[in-house]
Amino acid sequence: MNGGCILIAPEWLGHSGLWQFDAKGRRRAVDAEAIGLSEALADRLEAWMDAFDAIYDEDDEAASDFPNEVERLAWEAEGHAIAHAVAAELGPGWEVRQDLTGWRGRGKS
Repeated sequence: MNGGCILIAPEWLGHSGLWQFDAKGRRRAVDAEAIGLSEALADRLEAWMDAFDAIYDEDDEAASDFPNEVERLAWEAEGHAIAHAVAAELGPGWEVRQDLTGWRGRGKS
């Protein structure tokens, strides 16, 4: 693959956390291997998403959150580090964006 835009944004249950945009600007989930990331980085991304899925409250999605701010900030810091690693592996033809907070408060009315 040669360039494009990757978004790193967590989504509950079963997603890689990686998204690409189509010509109309809609995002679709992609796997780390599909965009050519190393196995080590794919494993790191999977562990990061597993930590995210572990806080999911299926009875009240909006209440899903980390037990404390320290754990949430550590998870966000790892997300930023992963974004930098993804950018380094993909190279200069790629734009890597991140949205590590958009999930918070979803489902609240």
